[in-house]
Formats: sequence, structure tokens, C-alpha cells
Amino acid sequence: MGKSDFLIFQDYLDILGEVNNPNVESVAFLGFSSENELTRRIFGKIRHFYDISLGNWDVNTNYSLKEEYDLIICTRCAYFCKIPDKLLLECQKKLKANGHLLMDWGLGDHWRFSNYKVGWVRNGEHENAYSKDNFLYSCFWRDSLVKDEQVKLFWQNVLSMKNSPYSSKDDLAQVIKSEVPVLIDYKTKELRTRFLWPEKPQLYIITLVDKY
Repeated sequence: MGKSDFLIFQDYLDILGEVNNPNVESVAFLGFSSENELTRRIFGKIRHFYDISLGNWDVNTNYSLKEEYDLIICTRCAYFCKIPDKLLLECQKKLKANGHLLMDWGLGDHWRFSNYKVGWVRNGEHENAYSKDNFLYSCFWRDSLVKDEQVKLFWQNVLSMKNSPYSSKDDLAQVIKSEVPVLIDYKTKELRTRFLWPEKPQLYIITLVDKY
């Protein structure tokens, strides 16, 4: 668990809003091996955990879920996906008629590499996590986000960071397009952003999606 948890967990709960209620019967947690401070605050009598460490799910190769769910929660793992369109489609298939999917994405200092990057690939270095071959690949993005106040704060702090590799001549949208191998955009019920940590900026992009 990281230092962002006490802040970002509340953002997840806020975007879920009334979707997270006692009428929720079933919930799938993707990328979770067990209960934590976030999952314990989400309703659902039937609670299934899916994670590569459990051997029952993988963000790139195994999308098998036991059943359809009222809620699917996928946080802090979608950016490892090489084909995020497929991940979204497979989650949609497992939503009940009135179900919802919470999926988040990120940019910036997620894994504390010495060479700061907004995206995942810069100057020949591709960020990984947990193991040397576990690379980050994707992110949700639409160019209108450059007008979002949290995104503006993120970029301002990237530029003002000591020894920043970026300058005011750089365009954030173009930086993201050049540094993130795969970008995805999709219809959202709710979309929220959260800037954290001026010293090494992070940007969370949190989406809530209903059944298409």
C-alpha cells in the first residue's frame, strides 16, 4: 500500500457515489488479491477477487470472470494492459444490465524511476513494476483534459519540478501521445482527475462506466 491510498481511496468512493449502495449484490475486484481499506467500504455480498498472484486473472492474457457483476472495480492495474480496448470489452461483457465499472489510469511518478516521465517510455527507457518484464503500456486520454484544473496543476508541477526534463515549449497532449504506447478513450458516466505530489507529480484519471 502506498502513500496515496488515504487520498485516492476516497476519490474512488466519491466517483462511485450512489452506485455503491446496499442493493449491490455482487462485486468483482480486478487486480486485488484480498480485502483492503478500499474494498471493505464497497457493498456486495458476493465478493470475488481476481489477480495474477491468485492465478485466476491477468490484465493481458486471462479475462475469465466467474459470473456477471453489479460492480467491477479495476484500480491501479489497467495501465499494464497492452490492449486496453479488449480489457474494457471483456469487463463490459461481465456487467449486469444495470452494472458499473470503476477503472482508473495514471501518469507520472508511479514507480519512482530516477528518470521522471509523464508517460511510460522516454529516451529508450520503458517503466516497469514488480518485475523487470512487467511493463506499463496504456492510459485513458482525451485532448480536452488539458483544460481540466487537476491536469493543469499536474503539468505546471511537472514543468516546475527540479531538473524537469520538460519545458514550457512542450505540449502535454503531445508528450502523452509520444510516451504512452497505447491510449484509450471511451464513453464515461463519470470522469475525475486527481493530481498528487508536487515533488514528483502523479495524475490519476478515474472513470466510471455503465453497461453499454
